[in-house]
Amino acid sequence: MDNERSRKVSPKEAQDVKRTLAKVNILPNNWPEYLRKLGFSDRKVEGYLNNTGSLTPYWVKLKGELSGLDVGLEILLQNEVNSQNRDEQIDEILIYNQVNKNIIRNRNRAWFLYDFICHYADNNFMKHDIGRMKFELTDSQLSQIECDYKGNSLEQRYQILSTWVRAKNLTKLKKIASELKKLDLVAPEICNPKSKLGSSSQDTDTSSGASDSYISSGTDDEEISSQQEMEMSGLKHALQNSITAKIDQQTTFPLQVTKQENVKPEKFGNASSWSFRKQTDQNEITAENLFDEAARTCAEKAKSSHKTIIKPRHNIAGVTGIAGIGKTTFCKSVAKKWMETHPESLVFYISSRDLNFKNQEKYNVLKFLLASTVHSLKHSPESEKLILEKIDKSHDTLIVIDGLDEAKHKGNFSIYPSAVDLCDEKESAYNILMNLLNGRLLPNTKKLIASRPFAFQHFHPECNPLFMAHVLGLSPESQILLCKEVCETEEQQVILLKELEKQPNISALCFIPMFGKMIVKNFFDNLESGKSIRSICEIFLNQFEHWQKNPQFKTDVQFIPKLAKLAFDGIQNRQFQFATNNLKKYGLVGNSIEPFMSVHTESSKESGLMILDGEEMFFFIHATWQEFLAALHLMMFVSNEEFSAKVEDLLKEGHWEVVTRFLFGFCHQQTQAKLQTIFTDADNVRDKERLLKSKFLSFLPSMMEKLPSDFPVLPVKYFNDVKSMITANEFISHENDSTLFNICSWAYEAQDDDLTKAVSNFLPSPLLLSGDILPHEIVCFCHVLLAAEEPHILNVGSWLKAATFLGAGLQTLLNTIQQSKHKIRKLHVMDMVVLEFFDDILKLLPDIIELTLLSCDIPITYVEKLGDFITQHKINLSFLNLSGNDLNGVGQLLDTCIHTIPMLWLGDCDLNDDDFTCLSRAIRERNTNMDLLYLGWNVVSQNALKSLAPSVHQLDGLLLDDCSVSGDSLKQICHEILKRQKPMNLFSLRDSNIGLTGVSEVSTCVQNIRQLGLDYCNLTGTCLKPLLLAILKLDHQMKTFSIAGNKVGSEIIPMLAKCVHKTKRLDLDDCEINAADVKIVTNEAKSRDEPMALLNLSKKKNKFGDEGAITLTECLNKVEVLWVENCDITSVGAKALWKANLKWKRKIIGLDYEFEEVSETNSSSDEMAPVVTKPKEKQCLVS
Repeated sequence: MDNERSRKVSPKEAQDVKRTLAKVNILPNNWPEYLRKLGFSDRKVEGYLNNTGSLTPYWVKLKGELSGLDVGLEILLQNEVNSQNRDEQIDEILIYNQVNKNIIRNRNRAWFLYDFICHYADNNFMKHDIGRMKFELTDSQLSQIECDYKGNSLEQRYQILSTWVRAKNLTKLKKIASELKKLDLVAPEICNPKSKLGSSSQDTDTSSGASDSYISSGTDDEEISSQQEMEMSGLKHALQNSITAKIDQQTTFPLQVTKQENVKPEKFGNASSWSFRKQTDQNEITAENLFDEAARTCAEKAKSSHKTIIKPRHNIAGVTGIAGIGKTTFCKSVAKKWMETHPESLVFYISSRDLNFKNQEKYNVLKFLLASTVHSLKHSPESEKLILEKIDKSHDTLIVIDGLDEAKHKGNFSIYPSAVDLCDEKESAYNILMNLLNGRLLPNTKKLIASRPFAFQHFHPECNPLFMAHVLGLSPESQILLCKEVCETEEQQVILLKELEKQPNISALCFIPMFGKMIVKNFFDNLESGKSIRSICEIFLNQFEHWQKNPQFKTDVQFIPKLAKLAFDGIQNRQFQFATNNLKKYGLVGNSIEPFMSVHTESSKESGLMILDGEEMFFFIHATWQEFLAALHLMMFVSNEEFSAKVEDLLKEGHWEVVTRFLFGFCHQQTQAKLQTIFTDADNVRDKERLLKSKFLSFLPSMMEKLPSDFPVLPVKYFNDVKSMITANEFISHENDSTLFNICSWAYEAQDDDLTKAVSNFLPSPLLLSGDILPHEIVCFCHVLLAAEEPHILNVGSWLKAATFLGAGLQTLLNTIQQSKHKIRKLHVMDMVVLEFFDDILKLLPDIIELTLLSCDIPITYVEKLGDFITQHKINLSFLNLSGNDLNGVGQLLDTCIHTIPMLWLGDCDLNDDDFTCLSRAIRERNTNMDLLYLGWNVVSQNALKSLAPSVHQLDGLLLDDCSVSGDSLKQICHEILKRQKPMNLFSLRDSNIGLTGVSEVSTCVQNIRQLGLDYCNLTGTCLKPLLLAILKLDHQMKTFSIAGNKVGSEIIPMLAKCVHKTKRLDLDDCEINAADVKIVTNEAKSRDEPMALLNLSKKKNKFGDEGAITLTECLNKVEVLWVENCDITSVGAKALWKANLKWKRKIIGLDYEFEEVSETNSSSDEMAPVVTKPKEKQCLVS
């Protein structure tokens, strides 16, 4: 036995061991692992295992062998205990302290082997039977290991691997990695900096191996020098230290973060007009599942839109939300969690205010990534290149870009960037950012970008994140916890909550963390005085006054006008970060900016990473404080003339919305009284109040007349008319306009009854409420609505895109309607729990003609209640959508009311065979035909389809998309369709694998179908041939024939092309059509007697390019709408189509370029010039 082990240990040493190991919480089972990772050889660890429990001698030995380390042993052990990956800083210390090279070698070997066994873990290691099947250990060997190390699964796996390594005589990590790859097993990264001791490759394995799972280091011959390895280690620790310093240590409350659907729907690809976008519950997004959800969402979008999405965009997530909602807090929590779960990874946290987009400042990629990192690193160009290459290959690197709305960028982000090379030295910040977001730069890294919504609204389609997390702020539970934190007793808490309920316009803002903390604190402080708080502006003023009285802060009132001017000019110039000379320009010095601004050190302008000195940069503690001070500047410190000139911009430009809200808050008498106590000269505030209200009322009519009254297209028109469908989808693709809620919030903040009544009288009727509606928005809207003298009709959401109310918003609206003379005509909501106010919906149902409760967790008993109510009160609903709810068994509960509903959607409701039988029976009993029955995303068995078949005589439209319908099951229903007295208007089997048998059945009844959809049914030319033959024999034209997403093959194109004479609309998108195929289709189309309604040749699988586009110019006169999105058409083909269209004025969807005629005085009349500065946004049809 080791002499060190056998020597007697003093009581002091024993106590030292006991105390230190207790602090780092090392368990007996884990001790062998930590001994190895600290550098002990397997032989010494075996000695410990044979004498379990005697840790003290090893501790003494440890102190002796590692005495040269410049780090406390307790800290060293703590690092090993709390980290699942090796700490490269320890390697750095080992090298510089010239510790025994065997320790370094043992440590490297242990980390490599533990990386392997930890990757597979217990269940995977045993599930795959790696010891027996891969390492070929005998049963006796495995039994012996299991017996020797009983109860320690980690050590068992280590011994299994170690036995295999010894049997194969593998001494070098490079060789072990190579052998693991041969067995199709993960080879961990070999991380081993060369020692300055001069050890040779015989002593330590200096090769830089590749990782199958994370970082691939390239060829086996590549080596990273010790200097470069230490630079990488230094970079990692600089990043970690920088992020740790940014993370707020104060108490935080859980945030609500959810997946935001359709941030910009037209950018997500185009589904067929018949497709149903499956609505799922709004998933809770956490720091742990963020990128998993991003990848899953992108995969779903790729599938549902059948559009090729660049794979690296699966690694990109956007975060959006209103001011102060907690976007930065969420980003920091993601960064923190990532460092905890990926301790060996690099995490770059970039504040957009540190990036200069508007000047000509040039960056390289590494300088861009380090823009917000305070460090003193000096890297050679060669080291920079190697670091970037390693980042480029890494799947564990995280890049967080926070506060894009605060960037120094005057324009929008719609310009498509030029390509950026990894090692470019002089690139603009804009190009680097956009290449990161389109996935072409550092495609393997995870990227998170946060902004208020308006910045994302203008992104170029290919740079806009496909996945967007929406921060909803504090949950109701978190808001109650916030009250508990400030209250000393439960009685105070009850009183505080009651006071907040009295001011719903303020309490509704408590979900915003920044506001919530100030609101709760202000209300609590006012409990004894009995004073009421009427506006959010007053909350900020109270906080302002509190800081003025606090001796900790030295800001003198005389500096406030200068600080307010700085804030205003910053917003005016889109500047959110200020250098020292900026402050001096405004006369701000020293601590005169406390507590409104914070400071950090910005990297110097030197090339590369030679950042030894940095300039101090200042920014407001939150953008909302900058906006408050900007409003204070306008209301207090500018002349009436300046104020009047600026008001028009405030009311029209979106980024002034919060400033304008504060201005209206300053109009309230109680707020003005507060201003008088802080500033002596506040005499002209009343004059500006009158100016603001006067300007506002003069602009009000024009602002209100732009508000939409209703969704422009009824469901029946949508499915029957191409132009109506395009109108509907273009309407739905526009971003939600916040004008209505901004106007209402301004009126509420002013607390002026006359102003509120004026706003209410200008409200249009009917009026459409759409999008994601926040709690405070609906409170302000209802405040205005109650002041209206005339009754108003509200349309909430649309049948094509339902609205979402956050918090208690919908209940607030329903209560307001019930206590007024206003009515809801259409109610379409989604992703909500409506059980608590389901009875309120029923009370309003007599006035409702369209109802959607999509993914609202409605139990089947409530659907029965709904059906009975419709029957008893003879409700005439024209549209009912209950999709996305688990309604297994609902058929018999709806059969009493189906006879009154023309359009019924029951998609993704888990219907059973009995449900289809009941639905079929109820439909057959109708006096009139049903316009449309949507049953997508349910499993429709052969028996169910057989039961449903007789009802097609009373069904003008039936959609069975993605219902697992087989070809054999279609015989009965096709037979019934053939027997119909009048043709069926719409029949869709999208995403159904019906094969040749199914197509043959459909061909027998196609003469009795006006619109047929067989999109994405895995059909080949052979399958389609009988159907095409049947269509060509028709004596009339079909309205629509859609076979999108099927690989039709060029051999069938001549027959398919002739179908242009037999249909008014032909959908061939995503059918792998080439330029030669387009030529054949064009020749047939141009010989039509009259123009066809739509020819759809879009999607990337149709790669006919400019050649096909030029060919299509020949048939523009015979096509009313041509759809050619994502067909590899460059400006050459786009220009040809545009030029030909000058004569025919057709609608062409999907061209990426705008063109304009060149003046005849400057050029010949046939020359056209592409507008390259702003590519045209694609017009896409989204269902």
